[in-house]
Amino acid sequence: MHLDNDDKQWFASIFDQHYEHIRNYVYYLSGDITLSEDLSQDAFLQIWEERKSLNRATARSYLFTIVRHNYFKHYRRKAVKINFINAQIREEENESPEFILELKEFDHLLQRAIAKIPDKTRAIFLMSRIDSMSYANIAHDLNISQKTVEKHITKALKLLKKKVNRKL
Repeated sequence: MHLDNDDKQWFASIFDQHYEHIRNYVYYLSGDITLSEDLSQDAFLQIWEERKSLNRATARSYLFTIVRHNYFKHYRRKAVKINFINAQIREEENESPEFILELKEFDHLLQRAIAKIPDKTRAIFLMSRIDSMSYANIAHDLNISQKTVEKHITKALKLLKKKVNRKL
């Protein structure tokens, strides 16, 4: 089978531009880096297979739709908790052991609170805060309105404030 050079160039461009965002989106939903890489690769494989009939202008949105669908299909009957990897906190000479312990406890509390946010809200919140994506970009990628993104961010912040303040 002879592959069209334009198809290869288009696919390489789409992959280079969007793979990291797609993988991160699935990671925010699942908390599982291996699963996020697998589902991302599956989405790109599907894009490649459908390249002749695909509207190339909407490829990015379609990728997000594919991975979102595949994620929920994979976890349809399972309860999902996000698992974050705790960053090692360097012990600096001027920080007391009590401060380091409090920082670790707060980090654990915050991660538990984030894990309890509903999947879609958590993903949108992390896309905004971790990837520094604008509300408009998130809305475009997920095929939702910017107002919906704002509502999800507000909901996430309220839930975090409620969970974290209660424990402090």
